[in-house]
Order: sequence, then C-alpha cells, then structure tokens
Amino acid sequence: MKVRDMSLEYFMNQFRKRYFLLIPAICMVLFFCTACAYSDYVPASESQPYSKVENAYADKMEIDHNDSNIYKRTVVGTLKYIDDGDKAGLKKMLCKGLLDMKDTDSEIDALLDGFKGDIKDTTYISGDLGARTTAQWSKTEAVACYESDFYVYTDKETYYVKLDMCSVNDREADGKDSVGVTRLQVMTLDKKYGMKVESGYKDGSTEYTDKYIFGDGTTKDAQTKIVGVSPCNIFSDYGSSDGYEVLNTSKGWDDNDVWKPTGTKDSISMEDLKKIDYTDEKAVREVFNSMEQYATTEDDTHCRLYNLKDSDKKVHVYSDNYGDGDEGYRVKFVQIIDISELYEEQDREYIYNYKDK
Repeated sequence: MKVRDMSLEYFMNQFRKRYFLLIPAICMVLFFCTACAYSDYVPASESQPYSKVENAYADKMEIDHNDSNIYKRTVVGTLKYIDDGDKAGLKKMLCKGLLDMKDTDSEIDALLDGFKGDIKDTTYISGDLGARTTAQWSKTEAVACYESDFYVYTDKETYYVKLDMCSVNDREADGKDSVGVTRLQVMTLDKKYGMKVESGYKDGSTEYTDKYIFGDGTTKDAQTKIVGVSPCNIFSDYGSSDGYEVLNTSKGWDDNDVWKPTGTKDSISMEDLKKIDYTDEKAVREVFNSMEQYATTEDDTHCRLYNLKDSDKKVHVYSDNYGDGDEGYRVKFVQIIDISELYEEQDREYIYNYKDK
C-alpha cells in the first residue's frame, strides 16, 4: 500500500488544485457586493491628512505601480511644490500629456501666484483603495488611475483641490504619457460652493473644453485632453474662502462639504429635540422649517445643521424630504455633533435613528 506524503507541501498542493479556481470567483463576489460602498470600509489608517503621510514622491519618475500609498505620496509631493512656489518642481509631478498642452505653463504660473500662505494641513487624503478607478482591484492590470479631492488649510486661506493621477498605463499607445498627475484643480471655497460643470466631451473626443460655473457666479473654460484613458487639465480660480467652512457631518473620512454659515441666532434645546414625535413627518417639518439653519450646504438639501441651545455643538438632521412631498418620506436621523473635530474624533449623540425602530 502506498503511503501518502502528509507534509505541508502536500497539503498546499492539494489546496491549490481544489480551490485555485474558486478564489477568483469569491473575490469577484466581494467586489460586486462592496464596490459601491468602499468608503464604508476603508480603514482610517489608509486615509490620512497631509501632515501624516510619509515618503512623498518628488518626481513622477519615482512612481512604482507596486508601491503602497501611491495616491497619497503623489498628492503630498505635489502639494510640497505648490507650498514652496516651485514651478520646476511641480512640473516634475505632472504627466507628459499635461505638460505638452499649450496652456499648461501659464496655468501653473496662475496657480502658484494666487496660492496664499503656508500649508498647515489637509482634510483626509484617500488611500489607494478609495481613490483607484481604473484597475480598481488589481495591481497587475496594465492601467491604474486614481481620482479624489480634498481641502487644504494654509495660514491664510482654505482651498479645494481636485487631483487625479496615473501610476501605470501599458495598454494605450500614449499610455506612458499619462503617468503622473493628470488633473490638478485648485480653488477657494467661494468658487467650490455650488460649483457646476458643463462638459464639452462628445463621443470620440480627444480634446474638448469644460465650462466651470462657480458658486460666486463667475465661469471658467478648462481645456481638456484625453491621454491614455485620463482626461488631463490644470487650472486654478481664486476668490476668498471667508464666510465658508469645510465640515464633515458624516462618519466617512471623505464626506466633506463646503458650508456657508447664515449667522442665525435661532437654536433648539436638547429638551425640545427629545419631545418631537419623529414618526410624525408633519410635526418634524414644522419644527425644523420654522428655524433658520446654522449653515447651508452646497447642494444636498437632505442634510441640515442647526444651533443647539447653550452649546457649541450642532444639531445634524438628515431627512429624505423637507418639503410637502410624499408622506412616505421620513427623517432618517437626528444627532448632536461637534463639527470642530475630525470625523473619527467626533462625539455623536443620537436623538433619533430610524434603524433603532
């Protein structure tokens, strides 16, 4: 009788034979189940503010697709050059496709000339998992692109920054020209508040013009060129962030919005909040529609903030509808939130949560 080899190698070989084909299938199931909600499970350690990111890239030539923290290191390397007003350094981070565009040089000058102050920190910058778009789940793919945005705090101003980049593109004929920063947009909060974009892209376009309609009513045309799979452009637009705030009202690291404080003195007490019958939508609307909000957000009418009486904290209300619509709409939650803290340090107290029913 033949004696079986019971070594570790034997078991590993058997495992590979039986389950090798099953593993990719399981991974695909996990992908489709979770892809639309990655911000729910990205660990806090994967997203970090500027001050916590290490080993920043100084040149796009340093980018290795097999590295970790590719997006954050690209962002911080780019911001360091902006902070220093270093045009030659900043150009090292931009992809060749963007550098070859005719307006890039003048746009870099405008970006650096208008950027005020020294960078103190940023809101959380996405980890690779959260930012990756193309080849989202594999570092062995021929293309990998990353897209995200964040806010930058200097000692003089607050800025919104949109930064996209590509770490590898071996698929398209011009793919290597897209490695580095492909899109860089910097603006003050008055521009970002309520901003809309009218895209000039049409099927088959490789060059087109996007029209940006800013919150202060001004507009700007941004020349865009597709290199590889990446739309490339660079621009800045500066006004003033005075009178605006960047607030995180959720538990997600990236759920930051520009809010405009109203200056209202209206407030509601904790006692009165607890008296409300949150199953009676009409009663809820009467209470919250009778008060002016602490601040208004860019475009999300579902989320509201109110002053809490005798407190620096705010009342955060999320509802499907505040108007006279379908009576089936209901308030989702009411909570007390300290908006001065980063999301993971916020002490939240729920007054009402529909999940508790």
